[in-house]
Amino acid sequence: MKKNTEKSTYHHGALKRALIEASLKLLKEDGYQALSLRKVAKLAGVSQSAPYRHYPDLESLMAEIATEGFKLLAEKLKKLRTQFANRSLLQFRESGIRYVEFALKNPDLFKIMYGNQIHDHSKYDTLIAAEEETFDVLVNIISDCKRDGLLVTSDVKKTSMASWTMVHGIAVLLSGKQMMFRKIDFKNAKTITKDMIEHLYLGMKP
Repeated sequence: MKKNTEKSTYHHGALKRALIEASLKLLKEDGYQALSLRKVAKLAGVSQSAPYRHYPDLESLMAEIATEGFKLLAEKLKKLRTQFANRSLLQFRESGIRYVEFALKNPDLFKIMYGNQIHDHSKYDTLIAAEEETFDVLVNIISDCKRDGLLVTSDVKKTSMASWTMVHGIAVLLSGKQMMFRKIDFKNAKTITKDMIEHLYLGMKP
């Protein structure tokens, strides 16, 4: 009877979505170290064997969660493109701030997206596509800044990579509270990020 109820409740991909939602909730409540297929199944209200219909192991589920994280991040970055249309330099600054804010608001999701829980990202095509989609938003912003004469670069992708690695470093240090050698107010992450981005821009401005 239980199996019939489960099948009627979750069909046409609904089970997969329910497992992802349960995983994200578990991350928020208990952290990434508590994540397991058994706990996700319990939270989703399905049998312990149900997750294996979509995920052969925990890593494959984590890859799906990471994909979801990159899609959420890409969506946030795309929104600022619309919000600050035709203001490419402001988009450049805000993209870094929102990246760091995303990391601070979703620390365990961020760890799965960039941590070593997924040993080889190239095994998961949808994950790679989501990562590239997120990075491409920054590439487009840098490209627009160059077009508008607001920064100098001979290679937009390399400049985008340099910008991303700096902001990512800030996100990791702040989310992990690893900047204790500095008297930094972690509640003021937006100001810290803004200052670092403006300092980075000094080396790229015309």
